[in-house]
Amino acid sequence: MDTIIKDTLSQHKIMLDQNCKLMISHEEMLSRIIKEFVEEAKYLSIEEIIKIVQDEHRFQRLNNENSIPGYGTVRFDFFGCIDLPQLDHTIKRIYLNVEIQNDAYPKYSLITRGDAYLSRIQTTQWGKEYNDQNYDGMKKVYLIWILPQAAKKRDGQVSICKTDEKKHLEKLESYDKREQIVIYLDKEHDTNKKYQEYDEVLTPLVVFLNNILDYQGKIRIMKEYGFKEIEREVREVCDYANILEKEYLNKGIGIGVEKGIEQGTQNERIKNIRKLMIKLKMSFKEAIQFLDIPEDEVKEIEKYFKL
Repeated sequence: MDTIIKDTLSQHKIMLDQNCKLMISHEEMLSRIIKEFVEEAKYLSIEEIIKIVQDEHRFQRLNNENSIPGYGTVRFDFFGCIDLPQLDHTIKRIYLNVEIQNDAYPKYSLITRGDAYLSRIQTTQWGKEYNDQNYDGMKKVYLIWILPQAAKKRDGQVSICKTDEKKHLEKLESYDKREQIVIYLDKEHDTNKKYQEYDEVLTPLVVFLNNILDYQGKIRIMKEYGFKEIEREVREVCDYANILEKEYLNKGIGIGVEKGIEQGTQNERIKNIRKLMIKLKMSFKEAIQFLDIPEDEVKEIEKYFKL
C-alpha cells in the first residue's frame, strides 16, 4: 500500500512540476522575469516585451534537451533566445535558461552547477553565433534560478553572479557573456506584504509556485499585478496541489483509485502537450522533451497524436 501511495504522489508531483514549468514560460510571467533581470531589456516596457515574446521571428523556445557526446544530457526547465531592440537601434540577442529548483540546498553549489549549464549553452552556439574566425559573435547567456522553498531568512533575496574586470581595460561586451541570478522565495511568504525589491516579479512567482493561497486568492493577486490571461494555468496548479494534499492525508488509498489517478495523469499530460503544440507551436517531440515525459510513456501517449 505504501508503494502505491508513493507512486501516485510521485506522478502528481511530476504533473505539478510540469505545470509550474508551463507557468514560468507563460508569456506574461516570462516577460516580467526578462524585464526585471535581463539588462538588455531594462528600458523596454512589459507590453513591449510581451509583443516580442509573441513574435516567433524575435523569440524562440529552443530544445531544452542538451546532449554533448561523452558529457551526458541535461534537460533545462526553460530554454530560449530573444532578440531585444536597443536604444542605439541595434538588436542584441540573449539566451535565457530558467530553472525551478525545489531543493534550495542540495549537496553541491547551485552556482557551480549553473556554470556547467552556462558552458553547455555557450558551446551550443558554436557554428550558429560564433566560430574560430569570429569569437565575438558569442551571445550572452542568462541563467535564472527560482527557489520557491528557500529558508524564511532568505525570502526575497536575489543573488547576482557575473564576470567583472578588475582594472577595466577591456570592452564590457568582450567578457560580459554570462550571468546567474538566484531568486530565494519562502513558500509561506505573506502576500499582503510587498517585497522591498523586485516585487513585481517575486510576489507573482510566490503566488504561482506555492500553495498557501486558494485559486480565488491567487487570481485576485495576479490581476492586481496586471496579469490578464492566466486563470487556466493557476487553476491547474491549484488542482494538482490539492490532490497532493489530500493524498498525503489519506493513507487508505486503494488500487482502484490509484488506477484512476494514473489515467487522470495521462489525460493531463495529453492536454499539456496539446497546449504546447497549439499555443507555442511546438512539435510533439519538442513538447514531450519540454515536459520531461518518461520514454516508457511516450509511445502510449503518441497514439493520441497520430492522424
